[in-house]
Amino acid sequence: MNRCTRPLPQGYQYFSFAEIDSTNQEALRQCAKGQQPDSWFCADLQTKGRGTTGHEWISQAGNLHASLLIRSPCPADHLSQISIVAALGAITAIEQCASNQFHIGDLCLKWPNDILLTGRKVCGILIESRPSPSPGQFDIVIGTGSNLAVNPLIEGLVSADNLKDNGWGCTRDELFVALVQSLRDWLSIWRDGEGFETLRLAWLEHSCHIGQTMILGVGAAQFKGRMTTISSSGALVLEDSTGNEHVISSGNIIKIEGSGSRS
Repeated sequence: MNRCTRPLPQGYQYFSFAEIDSTNQEALRQCAKGQQPDSWFCADLQTKGRGTTGHEWISQAGNLHASLLIRSPCPADHLSQISIVAALGAITAIEQCASNQFHIGDLCLKWPNDILLTGRKVCGILIESRPSPSPGQFDIVIGTGSNLAVNPLIEGLVSADNLKDNGWGCTRDELFVALVQSLRDWLSIWRDGEGFETLRLAWLEHSCHIGQTMILGVGAAQFKGRMTTISSSGALVLEDSTGNEHVISSGNIIKIEGSGSRS
């Protein structure tokens, strides 16, 4: 990233843009053209930033928009674990850059990979993958959007906030360098799925909602239960009122009951 004033970790290629439609989309385009993995794509501004389930990610100037292209030989049923890897990479980077005025204890993870600060969203992650031209491998893009300086006004289950207004004093360059290092470290622990149990336990330590009752939408169906853990694939595990467990790999949290400051 040619405008970064901090030393960047070696072993990656960096591509920086003043404005682009989406860093994830650029990573996918370059991947289709033969760009090698272990490449970062960053932009000052995104005009068509995307979140999960097709939602728009409002990308404002001063925030961090960055996507990492990697390649993995992991089994297809381990791809969902990447959301947990990415969440830990992002929250660890924020913690490492925090000033003494910033309350790290107010950060937590909403399943699978939203980062909340006192119950409001400050970071979102979008994972996209496709089979690689290399047999038995997947090309994976990990897109991270952090509300460093400003945040949009959004309505829904979780509103948005930004780090700056909460005493977090680092620059965007410093956060980016920390993210590169942190994500590299967690990917090394993950080892294409072999080390996922370590990540699963670390994610649970940061969880916002363990023990709370929630309603999840999965397509046209809804499930209500108490969140007890995440599975070996990173799926959310709900226990309903009859004691039955529901393992949900993909869904939308509609409502959380009894939420406090870590909601």
